[in-house]
This record gives sequence, C-alpha cells and structure tokens, in this order.
Amino acid sequence: MEVESPDQLELFDEALTERDREEPLGATDGLGRWHDDVGGLPTEPAESSVPAGGGPQAGGDRAVLKALEATLADARASADDRPALVVLASRFRELGAPTVRPAAGGRSLRQARDDWLRRLEAQQKSESAIVAYRVAIDDLLEWSEASGRNILEEATIVDYLRSYQQRAGPAQATYYRRFLLLRRFLRWVSQREGVRDPFVDLEPPPKPRQERDWLTKEEFRRLLDAAGHPERNLPGLAERDRLVLLALVTTGLRRSELCALEWRDLDLDGRRRSLLVRNGKGGKSRRQPVPARLANELLKHRDARQPAPTDAVFCGLAGGRLQETILADIIRRAAKRAGIEKHVTAHTLRHTAATWLRQERSDARLVAEYLGHSDLSTVSRYAHVDRDELFDAAGRLEQLAAPSGEQGEPNPPAESGEAGTSTSGPDQPRRRRRGRRRRGRR
Repeated sequence: MEVESPDQLELFDEALTERDREEPLGATDGLGRWHDDVGGLPTEPAESSVPAGGGPQAGGDRAVLKALEATLADARASADDRPALVVLASRFRELGAPTVRPAAGGRSLRQARDDWLRRLEAQQKSESAIVAYRVAIDDLLEWSEASGRNILEEATIVDYLRSYQQRAGPAQATYYRRFLLLRRFLRWVSQREGVRDPFVDLEPPPKPRQERDWLTKEEFRRLLDAAGHPERNLPGLAERDRLVLLALVTTGLRRSELCALEWRDLDLDGRRRSLLVRNGKGGKSRRQPVPARLANELLKHRDARQPAPTDAVFCGLAGGRLQETILADIIRRAAKRAGIEKHVTAHTLRHTAATWLRQERSDARLVAEYLGHSDLSTVSRYAHVDRDELFDAAGRLEQLAAPSGEQGEPNPPAESGEAGTSTSGPDQPRRRRRGRRRRGRR
C-alpha cells in the first residue's frame, strides 16, 4: 500500500474516523473475532462496506479487510489517535503478517551518509579519512541511483565493485581501502535499519603489501642540497625548504603534523629538546624528540622572525601557515633538481626516518614509539632491508654453519665507521656470551 504524501494519510484517517462514528464496530479481540459474552452485540461481524473482488481469493480478502477494520476500531477505543496506516503498520505482526522493510530510498541513504560523517567527526577522525568516506559513499549512491539498484542487497554491491574497477582502474591498495570503507558504512546502516548486511558474505580482497620508496643517505644529501639552490631566488625560500626537509627526515612527522606545528609546541631551550604533536593520527598527542642540529636551525629561524607563540612554525611565502599542497611542491621540486627518480613525498621521508632507525637500532618498539604508532605490526612496513645487509647476513650464517676449525670466506671489509671493523673478530665475544647464558640456565 503506497502513500504519496502525509496529507493522504490524514484524509484516509479522517474518512475512517467518520465511518467509525456512523457504524460502531463493537468490541473485538484485535483479530476481527467478536466476543460472544458481550450483551447486545451481534454474534457475527457486520459486512464490510469495502467491496471485495471476485475470484478464489475473495473470501480471504474479505477476512483481511474485516481484521483491519477491527484493528482500527480497537486502536480508536484505546485512544490511539495516530494516522490509520501508521496504526496498521505497527500491528501487522499481531495480524500474522510478516513485517517487510522497504528498500531505503535515496534521501534516507544520503541522510545516513551525513549522520555517518558526523559520527566520524565526533570521533575526531582525520580530515583525509572523512574525505575518503565521503568520496566512496557518494560514488556508490550516484551509481545505485543511476542504475535503480538497492545498495542494501549483496548483488548490488558485487555489481558496483565490478563497475568501480572497470571505470576507475584503481590500484590494489585503493580498491582494498574502498572495499573496507563501504563495508564499515553499510554495516552501520544495516544495523540501524534492521536489515541484513550486504557485505556479510563478501570476502575482502587480499590486503596489499605496500613497498614504499625510501632514500639512502646519499640521496637525501642530494635532496637537501637541491632545496638549498632553488630556481627562484626569493628571500627565505632556500632556508625554509631545507628546514622542512630536515625536520621531516629527522623527526618522522606526518605532513599534517608538520604543517600544524606552532612555536608554543617547541621546547628548544632545555637539555632534552622536543616538540609536541597536539593532534596526531587518531587524535593522539605525543612528545617528539628534536635532534640538536634541527633544534639549532629552528632557533635561528625563530630569532629571525620573532613570532608569537601561536604562529605557525613553517609558513608560506605570504606568511600564512604552510599548506600540505605547498609542502608537496617543495619536495617534488627538490627531488626533480636532485635527479632522484623515486616518487618522493613527505611520507617517503617518514619511511626514510623509520628505515634508518631500524638499520641502526634494530628495535621495532623504538621505531614504533618514535613514529607515533601504537601497533608494533605497523612498523613492519618500514622494515626495508638494504642489499648490503643481505650479503652480510649470508656471510654471518656461513660462519655459524662452518664445522669446528673451518671458516667461510671472509666478507668484504666494511666501510670506515661501520660495525664489523674490529680486529678482534665478532665470534669470540659471541661465544663468551653464549657460554654465560648456558651457565645461567644451569
């Protein structure tokens, strides 16, 4: 039964109410059956004034109409003044009819999208996450409206995902993220609407293993040198660009965290100089160490500008806060001038910081803490292994596997200042440590 507007509900309700006054229906048990013990009332229900059609279903139709009349009469007798169709819809289960939810329309789904995005904002999700949800949900809604499909059905989701792959040709990581974003949103919508989750039986695509570029020390020195000699000779440009690159690679800050820094967040005068990330990923704050060279550069920058505590540390040429798009241009220009063929971004420098730390310290907990990760498994993406490390590892395994009295071929000598240059050899102290551990276990 379709209703075009609220006005029709009111008219229908008024018509039924008027008929209730003209033809009292008597007392019923809510299912159209009359009580035999009520005096002065007929033992059979009155004939419905609504004509029923012929055919084999005519008898059943008349019975349903009588039950509906009785249900409305019972509601009115109990002072239920809701519109008639609202009353009937709320009592379908009592009448023995299954409750079927209509497919969510375009307006309700767009309202659900807005509600979902407000939830994300209340949870202090990052702006990039909210934008990603909005883009994914809008694309699904526009596709479903154009094709006349119900997005709360599994077949619709399967067809949409296939269409998305054909239209956009997304990278594996992009497609994986789109799948997860829509699955979270529609799982929430399904729970709210009381319908089956269309993603419940859909297996997600394999999680892609992302191998990101990182810079060697020589490549970063070229990048820093290129930033110090920009094509445009504008006052303060070279100093700012070099300072930005140095800050990214020595702190591992995300681009949003770097651009959000204010001078009140920096403690450069104490022995342990640091900066405060007020709103990191997931809304978490953390205190980040600042290396000595970077701290000295920042002090010079502060003394030259004399900023207010709430001024941005890194600014554009016009004096306003440095925008993420300008930061990307700074890195791109420097990489091009340095002749680096890798795709270098702010996140590349974050990966570079993590990789250098892992190579120097081999401590996943330290890397995770330094980068502001709460999950150690996240650090595995930064475990880039240099080719020289692989050859060193092979040589070390050969030494360990050699029978007593034999030695494998020695590894090529390490560069000056690197581990392994000791003349005493690495095996003797290792044997002593193993011996101590064995004695301790006894």
